[in-house]
Amino acid sequence: MKNNIVEYKKLQVGDDLIFHELVLLFNREFESGDYVNSKNIKHLLNNPHFVCFVASVDNKIVGGLTAYELEMYDQEGSSMYIYDLAVSKEYQRNGIGSMLIHKIIDFCKSKSIRDVFVQVDGDDQHAIQFYKKNGGEQSKTFHFSFHTFDY
Repeated sequence: MKNNIVEYKKLQVGDDLIFHELVLLFNREFESGDYVNSKNIKHLLNNPHFVCFVASVDNKIVGGLTAYELEMYDQEGSSMYIYDLAVSKEYQRNGIGSMLIHKIIDFCKSKSIRDVFVQVDGDDQHAIQFYKKNGGEQSKTFHFSFHTFDY
């Protein structure tokens, strides 16, 4: 990355086009096709429990993070679940992902959310090292999926 300035923004209601661009970036980086559910984008941006930060260079989205606030019944307050985080390959290793982590942590502190967590596939050593480097504490948890219908 040259001397480009990275700008960070928490998306708000009405930022549908920016979110759409972030979803396309997620699709590229996760190699998951090119589908964008525009109806859900609008719905999510209106959901006060959904949080999205983007990183841009020269008005181009180069990274982003999505997260969900989960209200807890067994403790005071909420926890924040990071659902996706990605940075375009050409902008990786420049601190953008780390800054996105710090943005969500600072946001959570401002809302008195005490816990932020993320899932990582066990064979994704790059992601494991990234989250450890940024202060994450690894726990041994298993994830189970239940599919309710076939596509």
